[in-house]
Amino acid sequence: MTPRDIYAHKLAAKQLVVAPVFKPQKRGKLPRPFARMGGPRIYCTGMLDVSADHQAIMYWRDGDLLTDRLFMGHLFCKLANGSLSPIFEFHWHPSHKGFHCKTPCKTDINYTDRMLPGAPELSLTTQLDTDPKKPHHLTKLVYIFCQTCGISLPKSESDDKPQTLPLWPS
Repeated sequence: MTPRDIYAHKLAAKQLVVAPVFKPQKRGKLPRPFARMGGPRIYCTGMLDVSADHQAIMYWRDGDLLTDRLFMGHLFCKLANGSLSPIFEFHWHPSHKGFHCKTPCKTDINYTDRMLPGAPELSLTTQLDTDPKKPHHLTKLVYIFCQTCGISLPKSESDDKPQTLPLWPS
């Protein structure tokens, strides 16, 4: 994929219609490459349609310590055969690196139905006090992921500001 292709995906109209809900994730309930993901510490949105051609998924892992937790978001392009082509991976590991992301930019590897191992990695400005276990911090992480991917957020009926709906697992 070229930088121009990545940029075109970012500019494509994408929207979260409602605030995502993070629920405990059971193994085998998601398509590849997430089919094996699950367990008592994983909270996931499931696959979210953000446009006719794009899907996103977000999840966070709980842990006793902040350094055991993580937040990840993925943006995919839907292919005609039902497969998914990764466009963007967003990572937040409090134990190392801070916010960082991967894109399949300038690679010849076929990442269809895969994550982005070995893909170019970029660093983003990190907010050091972010903890996905805190609901307002989880909301911040969702907003940062969506903003970085060009996904517009739900608007409140009274004004043009994004809603701050609860994202805590139910």
